[in-house]
Amino acid sequence: MVTQSSLEVFPDEIILDVFEYFDIRDLYELFYGLNSRLNAMICSKRNISLIFSSPDEMDDPFFDLFTPYIIKLIVDHSSYIDFELFSSLHSLILNSPSDDQLEQIYLCHFPYLIYLEFGIMSDTLSRRALHEFLHCKQFPCLQTCIFHRETNAVSLNRYRQIWSNSSTLRTVWLNSVDLSLCSDNGLINQEKILSIDVIHLNLKRLDICCVSDGPSIFEIDSFLQQTPNLEKFKIASNEIYHSYKFLQQLASILQRRLIHLYQFDCELLCVMTTEELDHISQLHPCFNRIQYELKYSGQCIRLFTD
Repeated sequence: MVTQSSLEVFPDEIILDVFEYFDIRDLYELFYGLNSRLNAMICSKRNISLIFSSPDEMDDPFFDLFTPYIIKLIVDHSSYIDFELFSSLHSLILNSPSDDQLEQIYLCHFPYLIYLEFGIMSDTLSRRALHEFLHCKQFPCLQTCIFHRETNAVSLNRYRQIWSNSSTLRTVWLNSVDLSLCSDNGLINQEKILSIDVIHLNLKRLDICCVSDGPSIFEIDSFLQQTPNLEKFKIASNEIYHSYKFLQQLASILQRRLIHLYQFDCELLCVMTTEELDHISQLHPCFNRIQYELKYSGQCIRLFTD
């Protein structure tokens, strides 16, 4: 007489529901190989999410079985990884991207990828990632791409959201990326990064959170040439003090480059007169949402939108 475990007295549907609470690696180690019924149920798992904390994890026995069904991958190390193996990815997050990982990503084809996020990067690497992304056609279904150069976990999580359900690229976040083009690292030069051979006609939203000495008005103008159909645009910086002239120039650029823009958001520190402050809403129709408050005992003005 064959005895059954307590688990096996339940129908497949209930067991599969229980399996949803297990990480795929734990599921494999605990149940795979016990009998053909459990093996079949484990192998039927689809739409798998996986976190790689170490490159050695790719040597686990379960890997070959489930790689084609991994749709979300979080890589929490900076070592080389063969992304060609993950042909079904819908979401890819690199928490500590390296040169090797970036090279692999831009060489591989991701036909189903809709969400791509780069974690903490150096200035050099963030510039390279941005440039490669702007000139890459490997992600035909990409909706959202997020660039970080940020170590604050709260800030990172605040930006981890998909804004659009479109089937083509709609949103790019450049969170704390220095877009200044005075590069001495040998990786890129001004002419190369500003090349507009790739125009992102489907991009509808762009959020830029800037640090250091950029971007300049010239850089913003050139960058927006590649994104003519933006409907929402945000620029934020707490390290640069902008003038009224900057807002005048920005308004002119938005009028010329973004004819479909209907929402402008900002988080800026400015130095300007009361008279100039009163005229901000007249610079551009989308500037009517801008609010202000005095900061640092009136030494500067914070411009913001809700």
